[in-house]
Amino acid sequence: MNTDSYKDFLSLCKKAINTEKNVNISSEKIKNVSQGVFRNVDKVRTLASNIKSKFINDLSDNLVIFDKNFSENGGEIHWCVAYDDFLEKLYKLFEKQKIKKVNLFYSKFMEELGVEKSFEQKEIEIDRENKDCIVFSPSAGIVNTGSLFLNFTSSIDMEQVLASKLKIFILPINEFLFKPEEIEIFSHLYSIYKDEIDYPYLTSLYTPQPIGKENNVHLFIVDNGRSNILAYKEIRKALNCIGCDACKKVCPVFNIIGEKPYDNVFSGPYGNVVLPFVENIESYKHLPFSCTSCGNCSVICPISIPISDLITANKHYFFEKGFMDVSDIRLAKSLGRVLSSRSKMNQKVWKKNLKIKILLNNSKNISEKFTFTKTTFNQQQTNSKKNDE
Repeated sequence: MNTDSYKDFLSLCKKAINTEKNVNISSEKIKNVSQGVFRNVDKVRTLASNIKSKFINDLSDNLVIFDKNFSENGGEIHWCVAYDDFLEKLYKLFEKQKIKKVNLFYSKFMEELGVEKSFEQKEIEIDRENKDCIVFSPSAGIVNTGSLFLNFTSSIDMEQVLASKLKIFILPINEFLFKPEEIEIFSHLYSIYKDEIDYPYLTSLYTPQPIGKENNVHLFIVDNGRSNILAYKEIRKALNCIGCDACKKVCPVFNIIGEKPYDNVFSGPYGNVVLPFVENIESYKHLPFSCTSCGNCSVICPISIPISDLITANKHYFFEKGFMDVSDIRLAKSLGRVLSSRSKMNQKVWKKNLKIKILLNNSKNISEKFTFTKTTFNQQQTNSKKNDE
């Protein structure tokens, strides 16, 4: 594994590991809140999983139905393959509407598409008081009604979005539900697993309506690599994700290394699954091998995505399809034997570092950067509990 991205990943991991932090991967609060809201949490999670899977498995047909209903309501849809295609079409709309100033609402999908940075480059002013044009990411599109489910952090945001003269909405191809009745389940699950509280948001089910003959509502539906995930039957389950980040909270590796080594909006266990496909396999094939296979992510997921199994499936796929060369295979097997051996991992730090350096001797840059710290993850957990006491 001698790609530049892997070297950078290891280097940033080392810096993160050497930084002292209090690690807490407990999910007790999430469990307590969810059990207080639902009589049978597992049944709700299964229902939510089935709803999302049903949509994803017939994604093309469902999007066609949504397109028809949304357009009949008076909205206009712009289909986009990737972020550059989206930005090109967005700026054409801005030019047509003579837009130089917008009210941009942050979302993770906006960050993924690089919207704010692009606006700065194009000298599009971001004005949080602007009521002429808003750019906003809905939580979901509703197929059967051609509506958009909107989540707001404040009443001011709600007023600005709904009162705006020109509304520009942006959605990934997988963020849809069939009918309004399904919103409640996913809203509860998202708030509980994201913020450990029950459904505190201001929401609106918005259906576009044209003003006279002029269309004032535009929806950009963007693929941006998600169809690459859809192409693989096993991995496509990842598209069920609702973005709650619960898997990150319980991941021992992520809680040590954090966001930075990924250098991407996708990170943690979910990033290990999707990044090779939404970006490229060669640059991100190393990510699944950072997983300890503890299974915490699969247990906590509110949509019952078997994340740990998908990470393992990625490993098999990369080997079977020849993405891993001979040195990669040898290194992965050797590292696996060392890292999975309790006796080897309990050895003194200098012995462990020596073993890893020997294993990585084909890449001097990697071996110099990858070293164990003086305390293991388990020791950090123990120390953290002692400090709390």
